[in-house]
Amino acid sequence: MIDWKSMKDRMADAGCSETVIQRAERLFRYGSSEDLIRCLRSCRCDALEEIHEKQKRLDRLDMLIRETKRDKGENT
Repeated sequence: MIDWKSMKDRMADAGCSETVIQRAERLFRYGSSEDLIRCLRSCRCDALEEIHEKQKRLDRLDMLIRETKRDKGENT
């Protein structure tokens, strides 16, 4: 079974906020594993949303690059 220090370190590495980590600690120590898993999944959803937002930024930049190349007559 995973110990709390290891879980905390891994959550921090994954980008979970201190608030989420503190909530997870309470659930780890006193709550049910189902509640802890829900907490971890919520953090995962937040991370995935960040990825989607960054992907949108990349898509916009790619579009600008394509439009600039097109306007300048480049094909690559």
